[in-house]
Amino acid sequence: MRNQAGPGAPEKLFVAKAVVFACAVSAGVHAGLVPAHLGEEPRLGVAFVVAVVLLAASVAALTKWPGDRKIARAVALLLAGLIAGYAATRTTGVPWLAPDPEELDAVGLATNVVEALGLAFALWLGQPGDHGRPSYTLKEVSR
Repeated sequence: MRNQAGPGAPEKLFVAKAVVFACAVSAGVHAGLVPAHLGEEPRLGVAFVVAVVLLAASVAALTKWPGDRKIARAVALLLAGLIAGYAATRTTGVPWLAPDPEELDAVGLATNVVEALGLAFALWLGQPGDHGRPSYTLKEVSR
């Protein structure tokens, strides 16, 4: 990852790396589960393949442009969708993917924890401004 100049650059780089890590972990878990899901629920298996591709693209984009707010927001949306999808498959099922609710599992729960942390960091990275630093000067405040 290239370092970005300016205030908050080290923090942004750390946060971007944390999001990249979360996406990479999620991609690895989803990729590992593709064969089983393709055999049991082929449409769910295809959804896992799509998730892996999107997560890998997120890793690549954040690696190249670690401070890009639009990319961070898109990654946040992806991670939120994956978390919501897991919750749906465990509570009500998803009619066109996995119609019957599944049992909670340790791998899924652990992956969701990692994704939730990645989501929090991606949301932080996607916010305008210098992340906690005032975006104004004292001169502007005194007007």
